[in-house]
Amino acid sequence: MSNYNMVETIEMSVTSVVEQLDDRFEVVVIDDGSTDGSVEILERLEAEYDRLRVCYDADNDNLAEARNHSFEEARGNYVLASLDTDDQYTQCIREFVDLYHQFEVGFDGDFFLLGVGLYIAPRNLLLDVPYRSLGYGEDRDFFRRLIANGSLLSLEHRNVEYSLGYDRSLRERFEVGFETMAVQFQSGLHFWPYVRWACEEIREEGGQELEWYRGLAHLVLAPFAYLRSLRGPHYEAPPEFTDIGRYKEAVRRTHMTAEEMADYLGVELDWEAVGPRGRAIFDVDEAGIIID
Repeated sequence: MSNYNMVETIEMSVTSVVEQLDDRFEVVVIDDGSTDGSVEILERLEAEYDRLRVCYDADNDNLAEARNHSFEEARGNYVLASLDTDDQYTQCIREFVDLYHQFEVGFDGDFFLLGVGLYIAPRNLLLDVPYRSLGYGEDRDFFRRLIANGSLLSLEHRNVEYSLGYDRSLRERFEVGFETMAVQFQSGLHFWPYVRWACEEIREEGGQELEWYRGLAHLVLAPFAYLRSLRGPHYEAPPEFTDIGRYKEAVRRTHMTAEEMADYLGVELDWEAVGPRGRAIFDVDEAGIIID
């Protein structure tokens, strides 16, 4: 978990995680020099919970660097991450970890299991394929490289995270969306395939209304986002995913229900081991449409 000036939500968020874990787990929080009083809350919680460890004044430039820092600090063989300090989590983490280890039996090599609001992978994989130092949208670059590496599967499940009230204004949402687009170009996506994909979203017959509006927004803003990207660092994307449309298709192919994933990996799920609560969250009938 990472914190920067989240005084209003940090305690409820961290305790919602740490209180559902046993001694097999540790919770690592990276604080990047908060000045709003959240450090004092973390110090108190760290004294109260043996499983909680906080790295203070980490001085990372962005969330991607903070997450890499947490991977380096982790002491276990596996890392469960993408837990945000402005969200509260229902009891789901041990059940998610149990499912992961059942799937792991059928996967040849290290693999990354992506959920909604959390993911798990061997620590060594996250050190080998780390985040790159980018702004908003760093996850998309991260996922592209993991898919290209043959290491990522995505699990459909019911909601496990609930916002603690940190709501961005309309202007903030626009700014985040625009920066996310620029970061896509910084991370190696090519401009003209991006425009073609946006046009296809608009023309898609029978598509969702959200896809039409999203395609139009991307088409209008892509030239400006591309120009914005020229001011930042640039990285190479996997050659097969410089075309955003090909990446979107690959994401859809990795996304499955738990039973579909078990069939794909050739394993039989033990839902009794996961428990009734875990089954209620993770055993769904069909995989929804992923909008990444």
